[in-house]
Amino acid sequence: MTLVSKKTRYALHGLAYLAEHAARGPIRFDEIHRYLMTYAPGLELSASYLAKIFQDVSRAGFASTIPGPRGGYRLARPADQIRLIEILEALDGYEATHCCLLSVGGCSQRAKCRVGDITHDAEIAFRNIFERETVASLAAKMSFPDLSSEAATKTE
Repeated sequence: MTLVSKKTRYALHGLAYLAEHAARGPIRFDEIHRYLMTYAPGLELSASYLAKIFQDVSRAGFASTIPGPRGGYRLARPADQIRLIEILEALDGYEATHCCLLSVGGCSQRAKCRVGDITHDAEIAFRNIFERETVASLAAKMSFPDLSSEAATKTE
């Protein structure tokens, strides 16, 4: 079961990378792409797909694009003020489903069955975590590969 789409997972990683490197100024798009490819070897993520994701991230107000030769992306607001639930809702349209483990759509057994209570509790727990966590707290829990040594290794 996937609670967060690939699109949102890539966005979360990219935004955490921007948070980790915010002091450097705008981060070039190719560096964000290289980071994701280095972080998860074997990941099949085209630059064009990631560009579309970052267009959505920018439209949603989480990142800003800086034009020009020294341009790139930066967070649109402080990392500790961007809650993960905002990103999930903006990119995935997340809302609680109160799903049943067996039915699709309405459940004819809802009045007698308490399985929906379990899934509802799980959704609340999931939402609570994403409401309290921010891009800053996510970045603090992650490790970031040194891309400068990665680039040096590839050119040797």
